[in-house]
Amino acid sequence: MPQNTEPWIRNLREGGLLCLDAGAIVDGHACDLRPASMLLRVRRVGLSAQPPAIDSEILAVDAPSAIDTHPDSPLAVRVDLTDSLLIPGLVNAHAHLDLTHIGPRPHDPADGFIAWVEHVRSHRAIAPGQIEASVREGVALSLVGGTVAIGDIAGAPAGRPSLIPNRTLRASPLAGVSYLEFFAIGTRESASLDAVQSVLAEGLAEGEADDPVRLGLQPHALYSVSPSAYRWAQEQAQEHGLAVATHLAETVEEREFIGRGEGPQRAFLESLGLWNDELKASVGRGLDPVAHLADVLAMGPITCAHVNDAGDAAIDTLARSEASVVYCPRASAYFGAETRFGPHRYRDMLDAGVNVALGSDSIINLPADTARRGISIFDEMRLLHRRDGVEPRRLLAMATLGGAASLGLDPTRFRFDPGFRPMGIVRVPIERVGGDPLREALAGEETLSLLFHGNISGLAGIGT
Repeated sequence: MPQNTEPWIRNLREGGLLCLDAGAIVDGHACDLRPASMLLRVRRVGLSAQPPAIDSEILAVDAPSAIDTHPDSPLAVRVDLTDSLLIPGLVNAHAHLDLTHIGPRPHDPADGFIAWVEHVRSHRAIAPGQIEASVREGVALSLVGGTVAIGDIAGAPAGRPSLIPNRTLRASPLAGVSYLEFFAIGTRESASLDAVQSVLAEGLAEGEADDPVRLGLQPHALYSVSPSAYRWAQEQAQEHGLAVATHLAETVEEREFIGRGEGPQRAFLESLGLWNDELKASVGRGLDPVAHLADVLAMGPITCAHVNDAGDAAIDTLARSEASVVYCPRASAYFGAETRFGPHRYRDMLDAGVNVALGSDSIINLPADTARRGISIFDEMRLLHRRDGVEPRRLLAMATLGGAASLGLDPTRFRFDPGFRPMGIVRVPIERVGGDPLREALAGEETLSLLFHGNISGLAGIGT
């Protein structure tokens, strides 16, 4: 008989077997079984981890009756999850964990984006210990929300690149990319690039080839990084095998600055003493943000966060450049992007061949109950399913395989195929097995839980 979920982890041993008996098992690729069982061989297990750390290999996924006849089934530790839907661990492809300490905050889109930026600048952590604590809190909330991999922006407090978020994330259960954020524009471009070059060299020296969290570069945005500094980032990425990400086509202020060289973004740069003739010559040419960055996009893959402002030509440019787009639905709603640009065109992007992933952005734009529900990509999926009627499996693919592709992770870690090693398995309570359990879960309000994650190497002190 299956055991309950409390003692099962204590019965696992290296080389042992685990069988999960579920109401349904679904991934974003081809697995859609109800009811279903998954038989796994345990490679390593972290007894002290919370949630448990299990490096395992899938031996079979099938109907329970078929798994019962598997020759290894009688030897397995069995877990009764027949009241649950199992899905792969989720990927948050764009987050700002170093802002977690600020917490959810209200914002009136009519106040404009610059007002929000000033709020963040005045409240973000500056001291190293505070930054580390904020990232740790963000990691904990991500795990509560079922996230196993993340694209985290290692912010630049007071304009200075920092490796503290990278170091903190590498010591966590999460996999993914820690993007070293930098600003480099106008009068301080050269000095800024010298600073980020130094920090980058330090980060590269600290990293290991098999780190589950790899280093990336995040030229912040078009209004804070010059085209030449973007090209520098792409050259560094090619030389050192780095991932690159940026904020792109996010706000009306960005469109006004890039297209006309005017507006609040220009005034902000002038107030900081950054405006100069070279910068003036690079903007105001009537281009939209994606067209402005087209030459840089063509140099190599970039993960572009938000892209709320995208016409047909922009989508074509993104598709041809093999860029990934990270759509953060609740962040776009928080800033009123749909009111300004119309509905986000993520479905048109997918149809055009653009890889689209899901992200949370920062906790600031998330609901007040985030401390209870966690930083949840599943809740981003819920918003899109309810608002746009998107097919559930397509959303799950965006939240797993799309995110993995944007971060350069092994897609097999997010599929339930025999021979693959899951990066994690998420449990979502469901009331009934009939019908479409993923659709039911998206329509409900049940909080999910991370049954286990597979990042053994991301934890210190793991034993069997």
